[in-house]
Amino acid sequence: MATNQFEVFGVDVRDYGQLWLAAWRDFLFGDESPIRRALDSQVNLRHADGSSATYQAGAEIAEGQPNHDALAIPDELVLSRTLALPSIAETDLEAALHLEIAACSPFAPDDTAAGWRVTRGGDLSAITVELVITSRSAVMGFLGEHFNVLNPGSSEVWARAGEHWVCLRGFGEDVRERHYRRRLVRTGLLLTTIFALILGLAGASVLLSERQLASLELRRDEALQEAKDAIALRDQLAATNTAISELNRLSQQYPNPQAELLRLTYLMPDSAYITQYTQDGRKIRIRGRGSEAAALQQAMTEQKAFKSVTAPQAISRVGRTGLEQFFLDIELKPRR
Repeated sequence: MATNQFEVFGVDVRDYGQLWLAAWRDFLFGDESPIRRALDSQVNLRHADGSSATYQAGAEIAEGQPNHDALAIPDELVLSRTLALPSIAETDLEAALHLEIAACSPFAPDDTAAGWRVTRGGDLSAITVELVITSRSAVMGFLGEHFNVLNPGSSEVWARAGEHWVCLRGFGEDVRERHYRRRLVRTGLLLTTIFALILGLAGASVLLSERQLASLELRRDEALQEAKDAIALRDQLAATNTAISELNRLSQQYPNPQAELLRLTYLMPDSAYITQYTQDGRKIRIRGRGSEAAALQQAMTEQKAFKSVTAPQAISRVGRTGLEQFFLDIELKPRR
């Protein structure tokens, strides 16, 4: 049972902030950082035998344009150790390594130079530290003898630890570190600017889309209103067509009496007139008087608009007036 109230699954939660900072520090400045591999300066590592190779972020590259120099010291001048530490040690790794260096170094504290490289394997709960320790005076003697270097800050000093080269601290590595930090800041500012531009473009696109959507909604409302008006006009036209069809049907079924009266007016001679007119659809009954009723009936029979002309009653004389009274039933032909 944990005695520390801040301990959860064996980890003190008060260390979470330091762990978070350590993770970011390793992501930006660690030996295996992908950011460092892209932005770190290329270094020309020179050996005492005259050979050289180009490195970037501790990894050898085939071709490059190095703008920094590093000098390699032999393994005889170096004490190397490989440490396996829990990942929680990253929160204060330098303090832990300084204690380890002070405990293992056979040299005086002022004469001790050291460097290390942190690597990770498949186990995320542990880290591997490749530590190198050497004598500063012995290193300067070797540099002066083989490279004619007397100023410790003029170039970097690297020593081999296992399969990797490790940069010894306290020589000329600060120049490369400053250059890397400047590139990191410029890249961060550039990415921030690009991100801000993307957000601005996205915001402008959203605003433009909102305006276009509002315009489309306005056009949609206008189109709906026009559609409603068109539908109303269509319904009104349909009602009008229905009324016209009904009127045409009624006109076919019930011919216009005015037209028939006009026709009879032209057919009647001056010596005849109509006293009574009755029409029921295409059937017309007239009563009138005239001097020649039989001739009038014959003339009406010859009319193409009349289907039949019959006399329901016989023609009779009207007193001594010389006129004859006639009754005629007329049936009109259907209209085509």
